[in-house]
Amino acid sequence: MRLREKGKKDVVTLGWDEAQAALQAGTHEVVNDDDTGGAISGEQGPEPDGNEDGLDGKSKAELEALAKEKGVDISAARTKADIITALRAT
Repeated sequence: MRLREKGKKDVVTLGWDEAQAALQAGTHEVVNDDDTGGAISGEQGPEPDGNEDGLDGKSKAELEALAKEKGVDISAARTKADIITALRAT
């Protein structure tokens, strides 16, 4: 599977398992050769997951600042995912 590390131009080819791990970690994105940004070769794009709030793309420090700004208690949060969960629960 052809992927690109987010924020970079270089394309890498990874096996299916490695590609899935990189996509789930959020460090890479699928390379799409279509100039319009649409799907190619009959492929379908990802389905919206309802989390288009932009939290997944923020750093842990940004999330902590956002939680403080919104008055969300994240004292029990141990990971970035915990902070995101707390923010989405509000």
